[in-house]
Order: sequence, then structure tokens, then C-alpha cells
Amino acid sequence: MRAAPALTALIAAFALGACSEPTPATPAPGDVTPHDVATPPPAPPAAPTEPEDTPMTGSLAAREAASQPTSTLDFDCEGIRITVAYENDDALAKFVVDGETLALDREDAASGAMYADAAGNRFWAHRPDEARLTLEGDHERNCHRVY
Repeated sequence: MRAAPALTALIAAFALGACSEPTPATPAPGDVTPHDVATPPPAPPAAPTEPEDTPMTGSLAAREAASQPTSTLDFDCEGIRITVAYENDDALAKFVVDGETLALDREDAASGAMYADAAGNRFWAHRPDEARLTLEGDHERNCHRVY
């Protein structure tokens, strides 16, 4: 029965040895250790910002207009893809066709919202997902909203 205390002592010594930190290996010549790497310099201080308690200026409508993007909808008009941006409470519709920005003013329409310019360009949104586009000197195109 004397083997039991000796075996217990051997197991305890093994367990303590397994829990201790391993000794670091000696690096080979040419190896880079964490101590050899230079720490980068601290980042430059951030640019000063306005204090959060600075009161806002200007009208509420102007602040909201500056903080919110323009309302936009995408349409495919028989192969011509346009993104219509409505501005000034929908009084103006802007979009780009062949690299040219068209700004069309709202006009009276029996139904829907019609936008046109003096050159003969017209965009008529007559249903939520449908519209018609007429470009100067071209035929009227049916447009379907793209999501």
C-alpha cells in the first residue's frame, strides 16, 4: 500500500509541471521577436470638433433639407434607365439621360405628376410604379419602377 502515496505525489508533480508557463525558445539567428519590432508612434490628435452644445442655426426646414437626401426613384423606360430626384417639395424632377442632366418643372396634369421643360422633354408619373418619358425629338416611352 506504499505505492499509493508515491503515485499520488508523482501525479501531483506532473500536474504542477503541466500548469507552469513554458520557457521561451531561444530565437534562431535572423528571427524577429516581438521585442525587435518598433512600436508605431501614437496617432496624431483628432481634428477639433464643434462642441455638441452649439445651438443649430437657420430654419427648421433648412436644417431638415440639409440632413435628408433628396427623394429618388429608379425607372426603366424601355431601355433607358433613369433615377428621378424630386426636389423642392416635388416641384422639380431631375434625372440624367446620355450624360445630360434634365431639370423638369412640375406642370398641371389631369392625374399623377407631370414634369416638363421648354425643349419638349416630359416625365409623367401617372401611377405609383409607372410613368411615361418623352425626350426631345423622340417617341414616348413606358417606364416601370425598378426596386
